[in-house]
Amino acid sequence: MRNMRKGDDRIKCNVAKCVHNCIDDSTCRLNSIKVCECMNDKNSKKREDQTACGSYEYSGNLNQSEILGGN
Repeated sequence: MRNMRKGDDRIKCNVAKCVHNCIDDSTCRLNSIKVCECMNDKNSKKREDQTACGSYEYSGNLNQSEILGGN
């Protein structure tokens, strides 16, 4: 099914430490993301009543030049 909406269909995201984040306009570079349930901690199977982006990948310092405006 083709999206007939006009406007901006990009995923809005301001998580600067994700490799998929475009710092300039706070959007995700992916066309779609996985949404997953949050866990209280890594050793617990108890779920929280929240969700998170399952496509998140830690960028380390990769986005630092975009954040600081350097090369």
